[in-house]
Amino acid sequence: MYLAIDPGRQKFGWALTEENGSFCASGIVPADSLEQFAQFVVESPEKLVQWLVEGEMPLGFRIRKVYCGNGTGHAVYLETLLSHQLDVELVTETNTTLEARGEYWKRHRPRGLSRLIPISLRVPPRCIDDLAAYCILLHALKS
Repeated sequence: MYLAIDPGRQKFGWALTEENGSFCASGIVPADSLEQFAQFVVESPEKLVQWLVEGEMPLGFRIRKVYCGNGTGHAVYLETLLSHQLDVELVTETNTTLEARGEYWKRHRPRGLSRLIPISLRVPPRCIDDLAAYCILLHALKS
């Protein structure tokens, strides 16, 4: 399994995928819980379920690699993840927020009259940092 992180000052998104990039689960965590998050990743990744937003947590998995976006405040994330002996790779997160918006609308098709609003004008009703993390992982797998 691969884990991706979209770092931020207030919160960060995470996404868990199979090694082929197929989506499993994602969530959003307050930035002040980063240390606890990293500890869970190493010791018992199934505990990430407390921050789950999309998908389902697989059973009995191990995280082989972590991909971290190189955006806002990534140095703190990188330092924390490396201090837990995780295999971390920095990834450029150019356009991942826009891609995450599209990803949201693929997963949650609009209904009723909102279907008539162009995707570029739609704003997801929730924070999409978790899907931005998924897009970061897809960028990493492409390169």
